[in-house]
Amino acid sequence: MAEALQRTVVKINGFVLHRPRLTPVFIAIILVALLSLVFVWSRLQAINLEYEISRLEGQIRSGNEELKRLKLETAHLSSHQRIERLARQKLGLRPPAPGQIIRVD
Repeated sequence: MAEALQRTVVKINGFVLHRPRLTPVFIAIILVALLSLVFVWSRLQAINLEYEISRLEGQIRSGNEELKRLKLETAHLSSHQRIERLARQKLGLRPPAPGQIIRVD
């Protein structure tokens, strides 16, 4: 009986209607679904990369600020006035007497 139903053909005014094949329709639906999933996955990857870029840019900004702060601190610590004051106060150093400097040619 199943064979009889599969072979049934409807004819209307000479136009033949065959039972539609569902395999191509299912294949098309699966392809569209797969393409949609690939598109969504690629968009999620792009969004995740944008978040990662923003995070790294923030790290770069904070690193640059730290670098500026450290350069300022280096300039302060290496100033000649500060070094001379520390040498006189903490180490007890004094300028050399005139006879202590000997020039070598």
